[in-house]
Formats: sequence, structure tokens, C-alpha cells
Amino acid sequence: MGDQDPSTMNLDVYDTKEGLWDPVSGALDQPEGWEFLPSGDAFVTRRVKAAGVYWKLWRSRGRNRPHRRLLGLLVPAAAIEAAQAEAASSEAARSGRRAQGAAYRARKEDIYRQELTEAIIGYLGFAPEHDDLAQTIAAEAARALIRHRYTDYEDCLLQGVWDDDFLYREVKAEAHRVVDDFLDQHRPAS
Repeated sequence: MGDQDPSTMNLDVYDTKEGLWDPVSGALDQPEGWEFLPSGDAFVTRRVKAAGVYWKLWRSRGRNRPHRRLLGLLVPAAAIEAAQAEAASSEAARSGRRAQGAAYRARKEDIYRQELTEAIIGYLGFAPEHDDLAQTIAAEAARALIRHRYTDYEDCLLQGVWDDDFLYREVKAEAHRVVDDFLDQHRPAS
């Protein structure tokens, strides 16, 4: 990297107990005029990244966390303000497109769920008097397996958020969104 100023580069930076750290540069200071943009708003994040330089801020792997976790971005404050202004001005149009996309995905999901349910019921081969039980197992089996095995749902539960009913519902809702994303990523493109 040489003498290049880290604030002119896109870096993967880790939030450690000692402060910010980059595998190439070592210890770093947050550049003046930069702010943290938490993960969660895809539109603003895409616009901020397109505006230029940014640092991805990660939480490192840990004993109970097998994968690093993206916390958000460290970026110039002006880039965040511009992206948020653009988001506010285009909200109505984006909201309409989101509604159309959600309806399309819901139709697709209904078809996949029906096919999966039929396949699981066929595999179970329960007697007709146990059809209700077979329907219940089929409806819940796949999503629960994905939620527990392929998301950070259990890690979030281990962090103690289950003590707070609101936080638990938030964790569960996020897990459902992640399961939907997981399913979309592993299905053939339509």
C-alpha cells in the first residue's frame, strides 16, 4: 500500500477492542468528516458506494460467531446526506416498484411452497387420517431448517434478545427475511 492515504481507498476494516483495524494497513483512525452508515437501507448504501470511497466495517469472527458480520460503512458525511436526500425524493416511485416486486415474489413463493408441501407430503406417506399433521409438518419443515442452520438466528438468540419480546419479534422477522433471501439465491432464475 505504501504511503497512500487510507481515506482515499475502499477498505475492509474491522471494529476491534483496540479500534479500527485493516489487514494491510494495521490500526486506523476514522477520517475526519466521516460517519457510520449502518447496514439496512440498500438504496442509500448503493448510492453512497457509487459516490466514491468507503470503508466496509466488519465485526470479526468469534468463538460463537463463525463468520464475520458486516456492520455497515464508514463514509464521508456528505455522501450520506446526498444519498438520503435522493432516497427521500424518490421514495414514492421506489415504493410502487417495491409493492409490485413484493406481489410478484409472493406469487412465486406460493407456487414454491405448494410444490414443496406436495413433495414432503408424498415423502411422508402418512395415512389419510393424519393428513392435517402431514400438512403442518410440510408447511413448517423447510423454513425452520433454513432459519436455524443457514442464518444468524440462533446467534441472535444467544445474545439474549429473547428477554425482550419486541427485540425477539424483530430477530424473528429479520430471520424470515433472510430465509426468503436464502431461498431466492438458491432457486433457478426465472
